[in-house]
This record gives sequence, structure tokens and C-alpha cells, in this order.
Amino acid sequence: MPDLTLTQAHRAARNAASIALADTGSGNSSIRLYDAPSGVLLAVRQLAKPCAVVRLADGRIELIQASVDDVVLQSGGAAWGEWCTGAGVTISAGHVTDASGNTTSAGTTTAHPSGIGAFVLSGTTGTQLYAGGIVRLATALIG
Repeated sequence: MPDLTLTQAHRAARNAASIALADTGSGNSSIRLYDAPSGVLLAVRQLAKPCAVVRLADGRIELIQASVDDVVLQSGGAAWGEWCTGAGVTISAGHVTDASGNTTSAGTTTAHPSGIGAFVLSGTTGTQLYAGGIVRLATALIG
């Protein structure tokens, strides 16, 4: 099937609907980081409500973190991330890497076979998180 190219207006409309979906539920939308798909939950970053805005420049989603910092729950290499609704339902998921496409598992940092992840951690090489550390979004663009 050939690729479909979206206009900026179409992308913005689709992304506005994603934001509305993410804000459903009584709680706040969040990003959850795991050591593997269906693995151990390492950290949760709560988002504000509304959880994001559509950027006028390109129609992409820019996530807005909550004003209170979250802490890493358990040490480990983040390998999988999920964007969840305010009701805790996953709406999108993908692998986690650093900005160079590296991931950390069992203390060893290697290039992820699929390249840069859907969720990118910044700061150091790899995706190692340490219990008690603060979880913050540096740049949070989706779509």
C-alpha cells in the first residue's frame, strides 16, 4: 500500500483528537517507562491537564508535564514507553532510546536494532534510570 502524505491541517486535527483522548478519565494522562514490553514499571511522568497542545508551526503534539516532579520508582534500563489516558489506558507505545538510538539493559548500553525510539531519554548515553531520581520531559514531541 502506498504511503499517504498528510497535510499539516490533517496532522493537526488528528493530533488534537489524540490529545482529547489522552485527557479522558478522572486522572492525568501520563508517560510510563518500563524495562520491557509488559515488563517492570520503572517510572511514571504525570502530564498536565490538558496534557498537550498542537504546535502551530508543524501540527505536532507537544506534551506538557505536570508542575510536580515525579520520581523514578525502580532502577533499570528503560526499554518500553506508553502514553496513557487519565484513566490509565494505553493509547500509544513504543521502544525507548537515548538521542543516539542506544538502549540500556542489565547495565550494558547498545544500539537499538530499530534505531531511535518513539520515546527518547536525554541526559546521558543509554536509558538507565535510578530509583529516587527525578523524571522530567526535556522535549516531548509526538506525531
